[in-house]
Amino acid sequence: MPYFKWKGKDLKGRTRKGEIIANNKNEAIAKLKNKRINIISVKNAPKDIEIPFLKTKVTEKDILVITRQLSIMLASGLPLDESLNIISEETKNKRAGEILYSIKSDVESGSSLAAAFRKHKDVFSDLYANMVDSGEKTGNLDGVLKRLAETMEKSIALKRKIKGALIYPTIVSIVATGVIVLIMVFVIPTFSEMYSSSGMHLPLPTQIVISTSLFLKSNILYILGAIIAIYIIVKLLYKKNYNFHKMMDKLMLNIPIFGIIARKGSIANFTTILASLSSSGVDIIEALTIGAKTAGNIIIEETLTEVRDMVKRGENLSSSLSVSGEFPDMVIQMASVGEETGTLDSMLEKISKYYEDEIDNTVKNLTTMIEPVIIVVLGGIIGFLVIAMYLPIFHMGDTIK
Repeated sequence: MPYFKWKGKDLKGRTRKGEIIANNKNEAIAKLKNKRINIISVKNAPKDIEIPFLKTKVTEKDILVITRQLSIMLASGLPLDESLNIISEETKNKRAGEILYSIKSDVESGSSLAAAFRKHKDVFSDLYANMVDSGEKTGNLDGVLKRLAETMEKSIALKRKIKGALIYPTIVSIVATGVIVLIMVFVIPTFSEMYSSSGMHLPLPTQIVISTSLFLKSNILYILGAIIAIYIIVKLLYKKNYNFHKMMDKLMLNIPIFGIIARKGSIANFTTILASLSSSGVDIIEALTIGAKTAGNIIIEETLTEVRDMVKRGENLSSSLSVSGEFPDMVIQMASVGEETGTLDSMLEKISKYYEDEIDNTVKNLTTMIEPVIIVVLGGIIGFLVIAMYLPIFHMGDTIK
């Protein structure tokens, strides 16, 4: 869908310029006239140069903003096509603008909004399309979009918390490793040359440190290349190989502390989405199918797929969760109470809120705990290096005595 650059004057005579999305130049001119712009020039905007791996993406945050805007406009009484047109022109992400304009064209051609969204599965998930579909069928599209935006906001905040828990120790560990490598590559060789010229006998710890230092200095580029290659291979295998992906996800769930965060994150995300879908009128089987795909972990996803199959066979949700063995008793008991009292949606929301708070507490505790551990480890390694390099000097003093 082409963009057009325009220049003109508004009703107060002020010069304005910008870009507008339209099928052709005439449509662009018509749109500007509707906005009461006295047109000076309209011309095709130059196409952005897109490098494949740097191609503009529509992020979750972009979709969240679009959903909120669409919900507010529809609640204010604006027609759907006009709302989509306004958002497509206002959004800063050009790809998002083009997609929204295409969706607007589909809606004007008689397509449902959900069907138009389903044409862009790389941007709008099954969860999104299904909730929009339920909103159209119940006549509560603005309300469903508002709830969808709230669900997305929770999901984004949850991912940010989990990433925040992982980023801090990762950065500190990388910095600590870098400091140690710098000492080994640039500082230790100075001592090595000094001791080598003196011809003195070196203690075992000093020999180990010097040998390691010389090895690192001689092979640092090969080691860095190997680390980068391993990272790329692991990333590709994780993305392309199902068995490797499953093995890594299982490992993640069993890592101390981080596994607890990952499991709680999956439960919080799944229960939030299941509550949103169920309360929006989506069938429980379909809700479980979509919820499984958004769990963020293959082990949890497979477990939820088994739970869905059991529910499909006539089992209730709580007993199916119990048989799976992957969910805490609290989740099972609250789901059971929700089923018995007919308040499953609100119970699922409470479970989600509980685990979001649990992740907050775990992250805070992790940050508090990881600092002294890293300081002790880093201090211990540097202390060993210093002692190892000064041992020959201590021995020299003993010999002189």
